[in-house]
Amino acid sequence: MVDDTTLIVITSVAQTLVITLTLAVFVFQFRSQERAIKGAAYQNVQSHYTDYVRMLVEKPELARMMFEFRDAQESLTSKAKVEPLSSDEQLAFSYLMLGYGIFEEVYNLHKKNWIDGDEWDQWVAFLKSFSKHPLFRRVHQRTLGMFDSDFQDLVTQIMD
Repeated sequence: MVDDTTLIVITSVAQTLVITLTLAVFVFQFRSQERAIKGAAYQNVQSHYTDYVRMLVEKPELARMMFEFRDAQESLTSKAKVEPLSSDEQLAFSYLMLGYGIFEEVYNLHKKNWIDGDEWDQWVAFLKSFSKHPLFRRVHQRTLGMFDSDFQDLVTQIMD
C-alpha cells in the first residue's frame, strides 16, 4: 500500500513535470510566433521596396534623379568613367531591379524550404534567362551588398 507521504511526493513530482512541460510548450510557441512576426515584418519591407522600384518604373523622372546621383557617386569611387544610361536603359534597369528583388524573395523562400526543388529549378532557369540581358550585370554589380549575400553569390555563379 501507498502511504500518504508517498502519494504527496508522487503528486508533487507529477505536478512539477506538468508545469515544466507546459512552460516548455509556451516557450516553443512564443519563439515560433516571434519568428513568424519577424518574417512577416521582413516580407512587409520587401513589399515596400518592390513598390518603390515599381514607382521608379512608373515615374521615369524620379528614376533619372536616382541614376544621376548613382552615376556621380560611382564616378567618384571608381577609376573608370561610368557611362550614363539613356532614358530607355534607365527604364530597363528599373524593371531589372524589380525582377532582381523578386528573385531574391523566391530565393529566400527556397532557403526556408517553402518551395520544392522543381519549382526552384524553374525559377533558376528563369533567372538564367533574365541574367542574359545586357544591363543585368550592371544591376548585379550596383546592388552588391544590398541583397542576401547567398543570393548574390548564386547570381554571380550564374553569370560566370
